[in-house]
Parts: sequence; structure tokens; C-alpha cells
Amino acid sequence: MRPLLSWVTWREVLARAWKPRPSVGYLEALNAQGYARNTPVGACELQGELDRFGGISVRLARLDALDRLDAAAFKKSLQVAVQQWRSEGRTAVWLHIPILQSRFIAPAASLGFRFHHAELDSSTLTLWLAEGPSRLPGYASHQVGVAGAVFDESTRKILVVQDRNKLKNMWKFPGGLSEPGEDIGDTAVREVFEETGIKSEFRSLLSIRQQHTNPGAFGKSDMYIICRLKPYSFTINFCQHECLRCEWMDLNDLAKTENTTPITSRVARLLLYGYREGFDKIDLTVEELPAVHTGLFYKLYHKELPENYKTITGID
Repeated sequence: MRPLLSWVTWREVLARAWKPRPSVGYLEALNAQGYARNTPVGACELQGELDRFGGISVRLARLDALDRLDAAAFKKSLQVAVQQWRSEGRTAVWLHIPILQSRFIAPAASLGFRFHHAELDSSTLTLWLAEGPSRLPGYASHQVGVAGAVFDESTRKILVVQDRNKLKNMWKFPGGLSEPGEDIGDTAVREVFEETGIKSEFRSLLSIRQQHTNPGAFGKSDMYIICRLKPYSFTINFCQHECLRCEWMDLNDLAKTENTTPITSRVARLLLYGYREGFDKIDLTVEELPAVHTGLFYKLYHKELPENYKTITGID
């Protein structure tokens, strides 16, 4: 299987693949924002939005006449539209179908459309129109889980839990899946509080585990990130639905016990090293930087960089 292209690479691919023919029909299509013309009797015009890579996005929720359209008429309309977009040099079609209009999925599939992804109330199908095999990017290939290693330096205690619904009740760090739009540190803090009742603050990123074809990730790849957190409360009030046990354990004991997962044991030893030799040796700190897209920002995690190197312009 070919590796999935990143969104940046995909944009470059589509930019290269899009070679519109400078015809009158093409210019009219630009002005009409992707309207299909010469629609068969009983069908409807399908309006699509042009993107800058030569693709067409068709959002059925915006078509008023669709409620009165049956599957056969929709297929005719879509077939005409696809023929026109292909003749105009479009690269691909993105077809967004609301869940209540799912009757249009089968007609689209019969014309070559394939599922790309689904959300709670809609599905998205795609059709590659350019030459060669489809080079559209796949949907999300990873899920992101985050755990919080809450370490109290004054007592050398670390917060650990045992999951209630596991076959083996081993000690581990509290954590869970990151929500859309949620920063890694915020996920760790939230999950720790939800599972244990302990309030904490993000300090650094400690480790990243990547595992492919994870059974718990619907066959997708899994990223599991462990963060170092500083506690601001100490009275445990753990969630009875998720946790069987929860306690503050001496870090030495966690590093030595066999009743834990391999990754928990390794990170416990990492924390022990940082506690003894300085956390700067193990911490990946975070800094917010402006993205290339105007008005957007991202979080960058790396070892601490001295201030004079942040402004350096070259190497002597």
C-alpha cells in the first residue's frame, strides 16, 4: 500500500495534477462556482465549490431541491456533473452527504465514488478525476491517547491507577483519548482530574509511543503520549466507573514493581533519572509559535533551547 500523503504534499500533488483546459466552458465553470449544466429532465443542478487545487466539493445539505429528488434522478444529475467536471480538467470530487440523505450513497458508489470518512451526521465520498491512481490523502490514520505522570517532587510520590475493565489490573498512569482541538497538555490535565480528582499543571512531554494496527483503534495506528504534570491537590477521589484502585506510590516502587505495563515502568525510570539528575535532561518543553497560515498557531515540543539560540542568525 502506498504511504498516505500529508496535506501539504497533497496540495502539491493536486496543484501539479490540475491542468484545466482554457475553454469557454471552463471559464464559465469558474464563474458559476462548479454548477453542472445541461441537466437531464427530472434531475437537478448540482452545485459544487471550487478549491484552489482544482477539486470540487459538493455539499448536498445546501441543495433545497434534494428532498424531492429520488435516487435515480440524483444519479443522472451526478453523472452529468462528473462528465462536465472531468472535461474541464478537475482533479477530484468531494461529495458530502448528510445522514438523512444516505439514499444517495449507492447511486454515487455506482459511478465510482468511494468512502473517505464519516462524521456523526454525514459521510464524505470521493472520486478521483485526474490521470492515474487517486492521490487524495486518506482520512486520519492515528488516534491520540494522552496520560499524565503526576509527580510530587517533595514526597517523591507518583499518581497511579488500575483500570476497572482490564483483564490484568496493572498500575499505570491515568489518561485517555485527546478530543478534537485539544492540546496534549490539556488532555493530560483533564483526564487525570476526571479519573482521580487530582488537579495538576502541565510541565513537559516525556515520551511518545507509536503502535500500528491497534485493536483498540479500529485497526488504525495509535499515538500514546505521556506528560509530566505537577500536582496542585492531593486528596484522591477517583472515578468508580473507570478505576479499580488509585494511589500515590513511591517512584522507586513503581520503577521496581512487576505489576505494571512496560511503558509505565520505562517512564517511571525516566522520571527517576530526571529527579536525580535534573528534569532538563528528560523534558520536552512546549512553545507556541505562529503557523504559516495567517492567524493560526501551533505547539512545538522539544528539549529546552537557550534564549541566545532562539535569536541566532547563523553559525560563526
